[in-house]
Amino acid sequence: MPTSDTRQKIGLGVVLFFALIFGGGAGPGLFTDSLLQAMIVVAVAFVLTAQTSLPAAPVLLTFLVLISIACVLQVLPLPAWLFTGSRPEIFMQSDGDSPFRFVSLGVGRTMEATAFAISALLFALAVSKLRGEQVRGLLPFFFIGVACNMLAGAMQFSMAQDTSLQSWLPYTIAAGLFANVNHFSTLLFASIPLIVYYGLFVGRGVLMSLAIPAILLILLAAGSRAGVLIGLAITMLSFLFLAWRSRAGTVTSGALFVGLGIYSFGVTTKFVGDLDPAFGRIEFMRTTLEGLKENWVWGIGYGNFLDGYGPYEREEMIYRPYVNHVHNDFLEVAFEGGILAMTLMALYVLLFVLRMRHRLDPLQRAAFLSIVFVLLHSTVDYPLRTMAIAVTFAFLNGIYFHRIPLFKPLLRSEALEVRHNGGTILAPIARL
Repeated sequence: MPTSDTRQKIGLGVVLFFALIFGGGAGPGLFTDSLLQAMIVVAVAFVLTAQTSLPAAPVLLTFLVLISIACVLQVLPLPAWLFTGSRPEIFMQSDGDSPFRFVSLGVGRTMEATAFAISALLFALAVSKLRGEQVRGLLPFFFIGVACNMLAGAMQFSMAQDTSLQSWLPYTIAAGLFANVNHFSTLLFASIPLIVYYGLFVGRGVLMSLAIPAILLILLAAGSRAGVLIGLAITMLSFLFLAWRSRAGTVTSGALFVGLGIYSFGVTTKFVGDLDPAFGRIEFMRTTLEGLKENWVWGIGYGNFLDGYGPYEREEMIYRPYVNHVHNDFLEVAFEGGILAMTLMALYVLLFVLRMRHRLDPLQRAAFLSIVFVLLHSTVDYPLRTMAIAVTFAFLNGIYFHRIPLFKPLLRSEALEVRHNGGTILAPIARL
């Protein structure tokens, strides 16, 4: 009969898997996102109420409280005089002569964004409460979800030019099981450090040797420019960051650089042409910065980018295709949340960096790399507004801010047994 710890792991693992399968949409009001949020709450409640759980990571608990407060403040009626001189008149007119104002331009959309963010934070908190072996036990659920997306992506890219698929999901599938090819690429390259960890420290070298080339090829086929570059960089850094102290790691890294040199020729073909046409991301950022200058105190409300962006858009930049996101998550969150959101983002970065001062085990170092590159991609896109990536990011943070070692080194006798049984590179790594 499964123990309580095992049931907690299975509950969170199933939610993680389903998030990767059904959480690929990036639009508002998706019923799949609502179902996933309900699943997260149930799975997390089971972990939080279990007596065998470890104390939650203080950083994640603090952010859960602070972000909840920041979101609630946006949907509370506040005295109108608080907004005098700190909000453009065009956004004040919508409330008429009422003595009260909401920070949010659309309370319903802010509530939806709040539920999205809180569910992801709860998932991270639950991961941080699991024991080390149970956290490692979540990796197979994650890898199976990534493999399903890779299989779907490979089938699509082997078809004709139009790879979009209509299904019962509330969004059109463009790549893998995602509505956006860039977000599909985010999932793939974020999985690379974890796969490298699994290959080097769990003795799954064959899995690593097959999975990483497959991911790089699919990234190349997907055609996401940022995804291709980040995939190349994160693979190199994963081996250097995780395997540089082992003899096998040196050999593997050498072979890797040869393979990546060949791969880089394919990468160059993805950068022919204009990287930012007139109607491009630089213009989106410029316009959003204009809006931020006038709304930096309160913001416009989480989830209300469309309503806030329009008044600042130049006439010559208004086309039939409209701008749904600024393609920079940090800038968009700042525009929507104002000074409080900017403070919370700066606090997260500070605590993230300070965490590096403590000794990290290999799995946490792998999570560190994945988080860094997801954040890097968020400067040119909005992957964290996809439920699949938000839950993945929460999973990575739950690992990174976990307070106990997650990796149990092998005993010398176990290391010799692994080498005797044909283990490829685990024995020398056991000495790390």
